[in-house]
Amino acid sequence: MGQFSLPEPGTVQAYNLQVVYESSLVLGLFVMLVVGYFLLMIMFNKGTCTKYLEQPYLEVFWSLASFFLLVMMCSVSVYVLYVNDETYTEPYLDVCVVGHQWYWTYQIGLGEEADVLRWDSRLIPRSKDSSIDFLDLITVDHPLMIPVGVLVRVLVTSADVIHSWGANGLGVKLDAVPGRLNRGLLEVKAPGIYWGMCAEFCGQMHSMMPTVVEAVPEETFSDWKSHVESSML
Repeated sequence: MGQFSLPEPGTVQAYNLQVVYESSLVLGLFVMLVVGYFLLMIMFNKGTCTKYLEQPYLEVFWSLASFFLLVMMCSVSVYVLYVNDETYTEPYLDVCVVGHQWYWTYQIGLGEEADVLRWDSRLIPRSKDSSIDFLDLITVDHPLMIPVGVLVRVLVTSADVIHSWGANGLGVKLDAVPGRLNRGLLEVKAPGIYWGMCAEFCGQMHSMMPTVVEAVPEETFSDWKSHVESSML
């Protein structure tokens, strides 16, 4: 698909969005071909133009055809909008994301108690000791780790100004607004590292506020979580 398609979707939600995009693209190309065909026919075959003047049945047909195409496109969009934002299953993990100038704070619950693991994710600038493959402006000290193949609910807010949390491969972009809590759902399909940036101008160091999400197998996440729980006892 190359430049005509979206990046490889990393979550079920991103895949659903790609279905909407490609369905709309196919319908749009179909409409362009039909309209182009009639334009060429009228331009180069003037003798047939009189056949299409004052044809009420033809006008009803292409009006209904356009209506059904719009209904198809709207149906797919509304369905994906619903399934990406609603769920009847209990999420495996809740992650609270708080935006600051200019870093992210992550919080996850530990076990059935009220214990909460909280850490900051800050940009690591390049230094003279950095390796040759160091990734500028997208390397952080403590990324967000989430399990693969399970439903994760992300709650996003801000402690100062408006930010925007998300990553392209995850198919999610949630505005972090002070005093408000926005919600998103993620179900990552495969392990990997997903990068993003704050998408709302939030001040002088707006470009130095990356989002790094590391998706790992559920067993790895459970071992890491158990280790953290035992260290907090």
